[in-house]
Amino acid sequence: MNVNEVMSSDVTSCSPDTSLDQVARLMWDNDCGAVPVVNNKNIPVGIITDRDIAMAALHKHKPLWEMQVNQIVQGQHLCCCHQEDNIEGCLTKMEQNGVRRIMVTNQDGTLCGIVSMGDIVAATANRKSKNSLGAGDVLAMLKQVSAHHEQANRAVVSA
Repeated sequence: MNVNEVMSSDVTSCSPDTSLDQVARLMWDNDCGAVPVVNNKNIPVGIITDRDIAMAALHKHKPLWEMQVNQIVQGQHLCCCHQEDNIEGCLTKMEQNGVRRIMVTNQDGTLCGIVSMGDIVAATANRKSKNSLGAGDVLAMLKQVSAHHEQANRAVVSA
């Protein structure tokens, strides 16, 4: 099974200079929790999530309309796969990078879709061929990318 068989191809994206309030509106209007960030040639340069927006508001103490996407995705590790890749390879990339969504590109590197954990689960539940993912593979990936991350600045209380 290839990525193009399970990906969502109707993807809303934004540019690096989009304000965070505009991205939040895109998420609300399109019922999604992540928006790929693309340059003027539709090549992915990052992805912004609803959590990214919430954490920016918390840490920067600024209104969302005063912050831009590039402040969030600058230096971000980009994780993509190609639409012709097999779904097992996509799953492995998601697990190795600890991501819940992965952007999908065409041969020319332009954005053509996105694969989420939900897409993977749905593909597993609807599997009709022997070449499909097994539930164990999907559960292992879900466990990896859903684990809680250690807080960098956890306070240590001594007795």
